[in-house]
Amino acid sequence: MGVNLNLIELRNVSVTYHNGTDALHDVSLTVEDGEFVFIVGPSGAGKSTLIKLLMREEVPAGGKAIVNGKDLGKMKKRDIPQFRRSLGVVFQDFRLIPNMNVYDNVAFALRVTNVSTRDIRNRVPYILSLVGLAGKARSMPDQLSGGEQQRVALARALVNNPRLIIADEPTGNIDPELSLEIVDLLNEINKCGTTVVMVTHEHQLVSMYQHRVVTIENGYISSDAADWRAYARQ
Repeated sequence: MGVNLNLIELRNVSVTYHNGTDALHDVSLTVEDGEFVFIVGPSGAGKSTLIKLLMREEVPAGGKAIVNGKDLGKMKKRDIPQFRRSLGVVFQDFRLIPNMNVYDNVAFALRVTNVSTRDIRNRVPYILSLVGLAGKARSMPDQLSGGEQQRVALARALVNNPRLIIADEPTGNIDPELSLEIVDLLNEINKCGTTVVMVTHEHQLVSMYQHRVVTIENGYISSDAADWRAYARQ
């Protein structure tokens, strides 16, 4: 039996909200192990719904959605937390725990999976060093800049060594000059083999990296370009 190299496989997926709004229509998307994919599109196009679907916050009303080998439509509620821990997720609004220092914010992601104290002591400083925060372990979130807070969020997403990182507008709340730092980090992480799916509205940022660009408009995938140059020619 061959190994499935697709971390994400959406086949004719539709998502309908409780109020009857159709948020995604007949979306088919495959993301292979090791890819870096930008998801772009106007506000209200369905980008956030796609992220919620990949995290199993929304379920497909039709079609099939498989992420990390798990069929999201058939997933039982009790299995959702474990599934989410297999992903690394970075949000626009950081979502750090305000009364925990940097070290504990990152360590928390390991503690909930019952990782040993010894492994936590080894892993957390390594990850903080990776994102350039080795000297900030004891700092509180409100003592950090927006860019530093986002790097803590990225460290937390990385600490469980996930195969897939989902970044939802990770540069949306930080200064433009710091946006490049965050995408550079994601790019380096991707070079080490981690799959990255990043939602963004910053076309200038996308143009700096030769990655695949998927465009969503009105709940449909309107284009899927091999890289920015092909996207820009459309």
